[in-house]
Amino acid sequence: MSLDIIAPNRLKRTLRDGKTAVGTMLVEIRQPSVMQMLANAGLDFVIIDNEHGTFNIETIADLSRFAKKLGITPIVRIPEWSYAHIVQPLDGGAQGIMAPRITDPQQVRDILQMMKYPPTGRRGSVVGRGHTDLKSGPLLDVMKTADEESLLVVQIETRQALDNLDAIVSIPGVDIAFAGPTDLSVSLGIGGKMTDPLLVAAIESVMQACQRHNVFPAVQMNDLELAALWAKKGMRMVSYLSEVGILTNAGVNAVSVIGKAVVT
Repeated sequence: MSLDIIAPNRLKRTLRDGKTAVGTMLVEIRQPSVMQMLANAGLDFVIIDNEHGTFNIETIADLSRFAKKLGITPIVRIPEWSYAHIVQPLDGGAQGIMAPRITDPQQVRDILQMMKYPPTGRRGSVVGRGHTDLKSGPLLDVMKTADEESLLVVQIETRQALDNLDAIVSIPGVDIAFAGPTDLSVSLGIGGKMTDPLLVAAIESVMQACQRHNVFPAVQMNDLELAALWAKKGMRMVSYLSEVGILTNAGVNAVSVIGKAVVT
């Protein structure tokens, strides 16, 4: 049953329609209007980085609700696998959870238990919060629809995760396996070498596991050409840079172009 008080998850629909979703990390800007700018740019999703970012729960809720209203799927990367860090963003309006540093399948099962309502999980039931646009409705229908629309992104960024790849991505409830190339390159002993054959093979193994288990593959790339290359290879969810990186790159380009014009 579909409920108007639970917003559709645009990212889920984009992926299920066979399209490639493009987004970015949000790491610094706290003003909700940043979501309007990202929407104007045509992005499909935004990852609110609460692992390395400096956001509190009130800011996460404000950013998530505004993004959701604009049709951008807000995903929160949590700092740890605790009940509060998972449920509070979801109750506040986030439509997905990104779990970093996953190394074994039991961690994923524990996270899903916290994410999903009974009988699937043990998330506490509530209405009249950010995830229901502060509205109320039939409790069991709200819970069922919320479970259907929420998504779990697991990060594959260690040797241990690669060793347990099939066991991790085969767990029911895992929607997306997200290759984190920076930490993965460090774990493989080739830190920062984004085109090293060892890293390329590792990321490709994530894609292959996703194909085996009907999960969508994703990647973060800070180089635009590499982001496009991985999209061409079949990555279905591509996160490019962050709002800080995009803004900085645009500024550097503007200074360069204008500076050259003046010199000329």
